[in-house]
Amino acid sequence: MDIKRRNLLQGVAATAALPLIPAVAKAAVATGGKRKTLIKGGYVASVDKAIGEIPVGDVLIDGNTIVQVGANIHATDAEIVNAAGKLVMPGFIDTHRHTWSTTLRGMIPDGDFPIYMKVIDEERGTHYRPDDVYAGDLLGGVSAINDGITTILDWSHIMNTPAHADGAISGLTDSGVRAVFSPGIPITPIDLNTPDYVERIQKQYFTSKDQLLTLGMSVRSADAKTFDGCVADMKFARKLGIPITMHVGVTTAKIRGITKLNDLGLLGSDVTYVHPTGISDEEFKMIASTNGTLSCAPMAEMMSQGSFPNVQQWLSFGLRPSLSSDNETRLPSDMFNLIRALLMSDRGQEIARAGKEGRRSNLLPLREALSFATLDGAHTLGLDKKIGSLTPGKRADIVIMDMSDIQLIPVNGDPVATGLLQGRPSDVSWVFVDGKVKKRNGQLVGIDMKRVRSVVKSSQDYLTKRAAEEEQKKK
Repeated sequence: MDIKRRNLLQGVAATAALPLIPAVAKAAVATGGKRKTLIKGGYVASVDKAIGEIPVGDVLIDGNTIVQVGANIHATDAEIVNAAGKLVMPGFIDTHRHTWSTTLRGMIPDGDFPIYMKVIDEERGTHYRPDDVYAGDLLGGVSAINDGITTILDWSHIMNTPAHADGAISGLTDSGVRAVFSPGIPITPIDLNTPDYVERIQKQYFTSKDQLLTLGMSVRSADAKTFDGCVADMKFARKLGIPITMHVGVTTAKIRGITKLNDLGLLGSDVTYVHPTGISDEEFKMIASTNGTLSCAPMAEMMSQGSFPNVQQWLSFGLRPSLSSDNETRLPSDMFNLIRALLMSDRGQEIARAGKEGRRSNLLPLREALSFATLDGAHTLGLDKKIGSLTPGKRADIVIMDMSDIQLIPVNGDPVATGLLQGRPSDVSWVFVDGKVKKRNGQLVGIDMKRVRSVVKSSQDYLTKRAAEEEQKKK
């Protein structure tokens, strides 16, 4: 390892050791006039360097806003949530998820990327109606909340018709998740070959920036076949003033697509690069110099691209990744698995480098991965002033983990390590989204699960029938 990288990682390890500050941090302005909730006596991992981690701490919520974080907070007019022996964290943030395909869970467990494209996009995806997109986004949003993921970017490349966007928006809205709806041109176009419909849905659904659902745009890739479309999409998104997310990776790297976009002056801080593997150091420097952001789907990148996320390479350019589940057709989508996959990939590469260079390895600190899953995810989505840490003044997107299950004991003094390395979605006992309780004592609330199951079954039955009809035609 060169001196630059070694020094950077030493700095990362130092900043990861957050201070334990028992004093109470307060918001400059409280919301007032709304019901208050006091999360009491938990291990508070704020992911805010000024606040740190509080071994026995409290979080006071007023309406949809965090107003105090610290020890020994008193609020006589608040509902008390007893968090003793529990881990209190910001809600996880997934910055790239093809939510429409949630109803196709586990369909291709042994599939590589060509099989994914054939079965999911070219076969099942072409039959999707707006109702099926609704079912996938409803199920995906509810499932994310259940897993402790309070915000997702819905990378919606199933826009077979403009009405498919309406289905997705309705599904996300009904799920109660915070989301960036990011539609674009479908990978396998049917009727939709222009993103013009995005302007219509912006005017219809996204009249305020202060709402759970905000708008972005998934542009075509900067690959050989779609480069001109990528340029057109980026210009269109900027005309509408909405953030851009694009798939990159090994195919883009082959034609140096990022370099070509840079030459056209199209890179910028409003662009998120998904699957950032296989890209040259020069192109990472271009992304960093234009303040772009990264979204890493560690499991999908290993399975689809045969590439291993290299966090330490990204950090050496000042690029901090966020985390992505990608899809559930052959992968789990919870953040616990994503964090562990990222750590295994990056630590494995570093240990191999250290062995070749005859030195001790410098492992990526676990708390950096927690930041990738929360605060860095918020930054990627342009929402870090609103969510991503337990900071007074930010919205109350909060997860509480029960640390009493058999696989989590004993905690051995570090609930963050125990929770992230041994925890499961079933250990997420409470979830708040925008101050509202979405999961209480391990049970989802405010969601008609009977209806969700019915909607999902109806969609599944239809898609299965259509697939069978297509198979019959081939015989």
